[in-house]
Amino acid sequence: MFEESHRQAGDLIAERYRLLSVLGKGGAGITYAAEDIYTHQEVALKELSLKGMGDWKQLELFEREARVLAQLDHPAIPNYIDYFQTDTEENRWFYIAQELAPGQSLADLVQEGWRASQADVHQLALQILDILKYLHELTPPIIHRDIKPQNIIRSKEGQIYLVDFGAVQNVYHNTMIGSTVVGTYGYMAPEHFRGKAVAATDLYSLGATLLFLLTHCSPADLPQVRLKIDFRSAVQLKPDFADWLDQILEPAVEDRLASAQAAIDVLVSPPRRRVSPSVSPLAKPEGQSLLKQPMGSKIKLQKTRSHLTIDIPPMGLRGETAGIGCFALFWNGFILFWTAGAMAAGAPFIFPLFSIPFWIVGIGMAGTTLFGVAGCTSLEINPQQFELLWQIKFLGIRYRRNGRTEDLEGIKLTTTYTNNSRPVKGCNLIEGVHSHKFGTLLSPSEKAWLVQEIGDFLRSQKQ
Repeated sequence: MFEESHRQAGDLIAERYRLLSVLGKGGAGITYAAEDIYTHQEVALKELSLKGMGDWKQLELFEREARVLAQLDHPAIPNYIDYFQTDTEENRWFYIAQELAPGQSLADLVQEGWRASQADVHQLALQILDILKYLHELTPPIIHRDIKPQNIIRSKEGQIYLVDFGAVQNVYHNTMIGSTVVGTYGYMAPEHFRGKAVAATDLYSLGATLLFLLTHCSPADLPQVRLKIDFRSAVQLKPDFADWLDQILEPAVEDRLASAQAAIDVLVSPPRRRVSPSVSPLAKPEGQSLLKQPMGSKIKLQKTRSHLTIDIPPMGLRGETAGIGCFALFWNGFILFWTAGAMAAGAPFIFPLFSIPFWIVGIGMAGTTLFGVAGCTSLEINPQQFELLWQIKFLGIRYRRNGRTEDLEGIKLTTTYTNNSRPVKGCNLIEGVHSHKFGTLLSPSEKAWLVQEIGDFLRSQKQ
């Protein structure tokens, strides 16, 4: 036991939990290993002292952690058991009881001399990304905000568990009410220091954690170049894995992989590096790698020396589409309830006019969802002209943009809109002062591949 602890092994909490040892200490209190004397189940018992709190924010975070844990259901997140409090004459104690994850933290394993191979780290990354994908795709999304070696438990069999949700952020709550900077220096993304946290914030922390496993030193102690960790000078990695780490450790959140699913896609199916044996009209500029179509992508692309055709089928209700759809349903339902309630209460007839901007936003989100589920996009470019077509076939809706191929200056990824403060990029076809955006709901790897293929084709037409 730590000398600072006021508890001793064998103490009984709430006449149910017998303390076994101290698992860890932090600013929010102490976590004990304990045994339920009735079920003989081992639990993690997190304790917060009312007298020991620096401010009420600590209790708010503690209660938020209990609420979040109660709603989670993932095999790599120990199950929530109970939240309760006990009183003494001098103090009040708050507790969260949770299943005890079997194994040791990555920090303890490294301290004991464990050296993870790159294969170990690769597998560990996929397991954590699966947890983050689950958390980030909840409604509302959950951002852990404190991914670090101390909060990741590894069993003897290699199973990974994510613990300590004391810094967790409910994205909608944070967006509307405010933010608290909670995290660990060295593992926090730059935007985290400004009180902003999005899904990509957890990805940065994951990257920093993986660097700790590979180098056995804090990411804060590694060299930096323009605010970016220069890990390549500290550890030798396979090029594909190093490139992937680069993408989740980008200091600017808009340059980072945006989601756990995108990170999984690139890690499982990295962009192919190949060198062309001879100069070709479709060769990329020297020094750039060639991407291949991501595994599982349903986009159809056909390219010859003079013609390019791309067909993007409906995405279905998944990923970005599902998130926007759920929020659109909530938003429009709220506006309808608000407007109808106000009118029923005798509000002036002009009142509905004030809700028009909110209805426009809601209808826009509903339209985006509908197009994601049932809409398809096609692009055709030949030596004379190009045509970009969006349509929802079963409704007979079509929208077309066309022009001269010689007026196309190029294509690039640009931010189309933001979702929960996260930039969402789309393919932007540039025609003089005009631009045509499409493919917003595709995965990041699909967007990057399309931009490469279209850019290659346009360059070949100007040669």
